[in-house]
Amino acid sequence: MNDNNKRKRIGKKAAALFLAACLLVSGICITPVMKTEAKAPLVICIDPGHGGSNEGALYNGLKEKDLTLQIANAMYQELSLYDGVTVIMTRTADVDLTLAQRAQIAAGAGADFLYSIHLNASPSHNLFGSEVWVSGYGNHYAKGMSFGNIALEQLATDVGVYPRGVKTKLKANGSGDYYGVINHARLLGVTTAIIEHCHMDEAHDNDFYRREGALEKLGKADATAVAKYYGLSSAALGVDYGRYQYVQYPNAKTPKMQDMTDPEVSQIELISYDKSTKKVLLNAKAEDAQSRIIYYSFSADGGLTWSGLYGWMPVGEGYIEFTLPDHATGEICVRVHNEYDRFTESNHIFLS
Repeated sequence: MNDNNKRKRIGKKAAALFLAACLLVSGICITPVMKTEAKAPLVICIDPGHGGSNEGALYNGLKEKDLTLQIANAMYQELSLYDGVTVIMTRTADVDLTLAQRAQIAAGAGADFLYSIHLNASPSHNLFGSEVWVSGYGNHYAKGMSFGNIALEQLATDVGVYPRGVKTKLKANGSGDYYGVINHARLLGVTTAIIEHCHMDEAHDNDFYRREGALEKLGKADATAVAKYYGLSSAALGVDYGRYQYVQYPNAKTPKMQDMTDPEVSQIELISYDKSTKKVLLNAKAEDAQSRIIYYSFSADGGLTWSGLYGWMPVGEGYIEFTLPDHATGEICVRVHNEYDRFTESNHIFLS
């Protein structure tokens, strides 16, 4: 089985247990509740990221600013089919907007929630999957985390994107949220979620934004997540999420800082090694008290070179199977990576 198929298989399994794993890591035990109540009429603001001179990520001949507008348009069209909701957009053309202006547009319209639409890229160019960034403060944290988990589960179920987590990030001096649109909107009383749908610079995610109709699927998944969060119904679509239940996070009593530590545990033991096929089977264990383990990579030469990333098991322990590469020395180790892209290297084992 090739790398992409392995990742897709693990991603599908991860979707089913994603929310439970998040709650287990964070120590939250909450009974699922019904929809979040919003003032009537409900006002949703969709913000297509970048625009104008700010092109965003550039890969495969595509510009992020163009893709975000297409996703946002699809989200707008789908969400507009629901009853009792007014949907606005910060931009409908290729124009420059500051982060403060985006927040002001949402606040000026009395928006209940601002959704900032993005695609991702990483300095290492080896990350894949979707993630949601939310505020670390008060009820903005509670609403952001509650929605974000619905959104990632929807993207995983409807599209197949691997969930990287719902996360917060504060400024280094502790003066507010790190991401400008989240911070500006929070100061104006508007809760914001940045939805990073997939990575433009990793081949595993290519189909999620390059395949025909892919961007529309992303936008529709976003709209469905909003509908579930608010318990909306649509006569046009023939759906009613009024009784949809989800886990609602508590308000943050103190600002929720991002995880700045490496995973505490990364251990492996050899289960089997077939010299004829070069197949290695390991039992791997990983633990992180502050955030989920989401990836692993392996080395067959003692850490000199590393494989690509693979999705971690939904639970903290499981089997890793791989074929030794040609350059293998027989010294095996594994790295486990958490949601904040911090990693810990395991013990080393030696094949005989």
